[in-house]
Amino acid sequence: MHVTIRARLLRILVLALAVLLALLGAAAAEQFSAYRNAAVTAANARLSGTLQGLVHALQKERGLTVGHLGGVRQFRDGLPARRRATDTARTRLEAALRGRDDAVAAAVRASLRRLGALAAIRRHADDGTATLNETFDGFTAAITVLDRPGLGLDDARDGRLRAACQTLRTLGSAKEFTGEEHALLLGAVPAGRFRADDYIRFLQLRAGRLAALESFGRSATAAQRRRLDAALGTPATARALAYEGAAVRGGGRLDARAIPPVTWWASMTSTLNGLRAVQLSLGRDVEDRAAELEGTARRDLLLFALFALGTVAALGRLALDCVRSVSTPLGALAAQVREVSGVRLPRTLAAVRHGGPGRTPPPAPLVVPDRAAPEVVQVAEAFERVQRLAYDLAVEQAVLRRDAAADPAALA
Repeated sequence: MHVTIRARLLRILVLALAVLLALLGAAAAEQFSAYRNAAVTAANARLSGTLQGLVHALQKERGLTVGHLGGVRQFRDGLPARRRATDTARTRLEAALRGRDDAVAAAVRASLRRLGALAAIRRHADDGTATLNETFDGFTAAITVLDRPGLGLDDARDGRLRAACQTLRTLGSAKEFTGEEHALLLGAVPAGRFRADDYIRFLQLRAGRLAALESFGRSATAAQRRRLDAALGTPATARALAYEGAAVRGGGRLDARAIPPVTWWASMTSTLNGLRAVQLSLGRDVEDRAAELEGTARRDLLLFALFALGTVAALGRLALDCVRSVSTPLGALAAQVREVSGVRLPRTLAAVRHGGPGRTPPPAPLVVPDRAAPEVVQVAEAFERVQRLAYDLAVEQAVLRRDAAADPAALA
């Protein structure tokens, strides 16, 4: 069975379209993946900011609770408000998780379930059955669990965004070291000394904070370093560092006159609040960059979709033009040729033979569609010449027969 030109053209165009769609599909998948990555990173950055709000509230409640257990009676009155702030931050985080069923949200929910021990910690602190170390360790464990989920920020493809996320994590570490220093010293000052190996632990926390701040300086931008310098350059932070120096020089012994507990609390709380402000600004940097990438990816995806649709439309138009200019005109020309060769030309030649030359007009020329390709026109012209040649030959034969009939001697 012979394959028509139309079928051959359609095969070629279908194959080309299939290859094109496969390439466009692969590229579209890459564009969509970039868009999803940016969108997920933006959502996780917002979630990280809300989660760190709960961590900040726990850090402040830890300091106040440990100070209360250490013997600073003024802190007891502030505990209810501080606990309400923590519960509000937790509610806010739970609301941010609502409607999310991804792995990051599941990890944060699992961390939140570990906060079930918080009620017992508070109860023991209120009824006097809690110890300083147990309370300190309980709060710290809860904060560590909340900080454990990576929130998928390491999966960001953009180098600038990954650097911003790393800087944000480093600041979070420095802030937690500061909060632990805050609580540990606050619980020890009223007793006049560090308990057991708490002095070594205090020095380790101080070293961790300094190392984290140094790491922050290496990864942060100039603007981010200026924000941190401004937060740590306040008089409250200067007082906190002076008290910290006195604790370090004491070799384990503490003087409540050199390190007033309430003033230490106020100075370190102010420092923590300053670090939180920088943390919020860094979080906005991450969110803004992620939103910028999301917008760029969305625009690129839209442009790519328009390009893909335009390309497919152009290929479809090309296929239609091929059919209109080659396949359809050829079919119409073939129908005319069959009619001419089978009906019109034999009828004309018969009329010439019986009616004589000059009485029978030549056959009508073939009609070629306006949109026909040049090759189709050339085929029509070639057949038209053959048709004309056959007509002229029939006329000549008719003339010869007529002359022979009129003058038989001319054939002798």
